[in-house]
Amino acid sequence: MKFKKLLPLFVALLTLCVSAQNKTFSYSKIQTRNEVQEWGEKETIQKQNVSFSADKINLNIDKKYCLTIISKTHLPDKSIIYLCKDEKSNPVTVTLIRNTKMYLYSKSKRFLINFDS
Repeated sequence: MKFKKLLPLFVALLTLCVSAQNKTFSYSKIQTRNEVQEWGEKETIQKQNVSFSADKINLNIDKKYCLTIISKTHLPDKSIIYLCKDEKSNPVTVTLIRNTKMYLYSKSKRFLINFDS
């Protein structure tokens, strides 16, 4: 009898734990957009990691980004749009596409990062 009353609580707790898990992806190639909004050639860099937690995104591209997640929107194709603020409270948008690549938009900077397999 008590189990039936606590079941919704367990389900909610399990859902929260699963959604709050950290994700880490590695990458060694990035692309940037030029002034006419065309993607440039892939640039090979030293292997880096991007980590997503429940409230933070940390990565290093042209500088170290320590982003605080303000909101996130789940898209139907298993992608997520994160609206964030950087250390100076500047808006940054990160779009995670099916755990395979991400886009980062910060002021006039545009990055495309394809994750290593």
